[in-house]
Amino acid sequence: MADEEKQLDANVLAIGSDSGSQKSRDKALEKRLVWKTDLILMPGLALAYLTHTLDRANLGNAKTDTLEKDLGLVGNQFSLLLILFYIPYAIMNVPFTLLSKRFNPAVVIPIIMTCWGIMAMCASATKNFGGILATRILMGSVEAAFFPCAIFYCSMFYTRHELSFRTSIFGCMGFIAGAISGLIAWSILDLFIIEGALTVGVGLLLFLILPHSIEKSRWFSDEEKRLSRLRLEEDSQDVDKNFRWEDAKKETKDWTTWIFTLMPLLYGVGVVSSSNFLPTIVKRIAITPAKANLYTVGPNLTAAAVQLATTWVSDRFQQRATIACGTLFVSFLAWILLAVLNLVKHVEVGYFLTYLLTFGTFTPGILVPVWVASNTTTTTGRAFRLGLNFMAQNLAGIISSAVFRAEDAPVYKPALITVACCQAVFIVVCLGLREHFRRLNKKLERGEIVHVSGGKERPEYRYAL
Repeated sequence: MADEEKQLDANVLAIGSDSGSQKSRDKALEKRLVWKTDLILMPGLALAYLTHTLDRANLGNAKTDTLEKDLGLVGNQFSLLLILFYIPYAIMNVPFTLLSKRFNPAVVIPIIMTCWGIMAMCASATKNFGGILATRILMGSVEAAFFPCAIFYCSMFYTRHELSFRTSIFGCMGFIAGAISGLIAWSILDLFIIEGALTVGVGLLLFLILPHSIEKSRWFSDEEKRLSRLRLEEDSQDVDKNFRWEDAKKETKDWTTWIFTLMPLLYGVGVVSSSNFLPTIVKRIAITPAKANLYTVGPNLTAAAVQLATTWVSDRFQQRATIACGTLFVSFLAWILLAVLNLVKHVEVGYFLTYLLTFGTFTPGILVPVWVASNTTTTTGRAFRLGLNFMAQNLAGIISSAVFRAEDAPVYKPALITVACCQAVFIVVCLGLREHFRRLNKKLERGEIVHVSGGKERPEYRYAL
């Protein structure tokens, strides 16, 4: 028994390393554990994010049809709908993520899903601006919780070396949702009811299938549960359910927390603009409003494939910043070209640019939160940082909604340039933060500093890049 405890302590010290403790594992058992975890978690989270994106982005599809006429919207009221949605969508990220630490994401996620599904169905019964606004504000309050809670949930099951690709698996459902929503808007008038009912059904299903943890799940053997505990202890100094305010307060004193919060504010402008205004942008080169929705299918499906590929490479080579910046640079060029080119006579070029626009715009939204989770060793601190990350990304929705003004239609040149500028600043900040962590790793390798967490020195710890 004493030997087992000694071995466990050695493994806990070797956080994030590929040295002795990891090499001594039963690789076949570990592979089976990860594969089984994938089968249990990924389908449910993928369905959840599919419905999340459908319900959040359906307003953009409805706008290209007769939404504004049906509800009597005038001037910038559509933009105001989006702005007021993103206020609760931003400020509720941190509270819900901390609640998921306290009560478990397997409880929080199904509850919020059921709530936002009901709100989506209620939206179909609204008759004016006030009615649709009320449902969107309530929907934003609960939808805010999903993605930070989902990433935090995955960090309870996967190591930081596995987290990027798994997050991308359910994250790419956002693109699939964009394609499906385009098809629904093409063929069915009342998409709010269909998408809302789907969400409620999936939410009720997740109550039954999402495990609270591997240790409490009946699907895993005792041997797999022991291995899971060992794997998680290598990434976190605490693996219990206790909430520690001091861990959250500690993160507020770390300047990298606020850089990690600034970055999603910058890339988030493009993420939200693509989600809400891609049908409007495509409408500029489409023949009819309905076809504008249909033409978003191709860019969304292509972006899903690109995101899966780039996040797999990110996990394979353990590089977050360089891949996020490299893919985003392609989209940065597309935003600029859409703003400055005359696409009235070059429809094919304009449509090709929408593929480049979605190519890398969404990739930082996966890799940066995973980077945050990878470099935060306390679970309470991780929940707090992820909440801040998504709060900033959702605040970017206010910027996006404000710059896409009705008077700038159909080109929206000021908005497109704003997105490109934000992406350019993100690239500079992101690469600068990577350089900071690279230098810290060099000091750790030379023994000039020692990483300390959980009251223990962890000489083999290295920051994710």
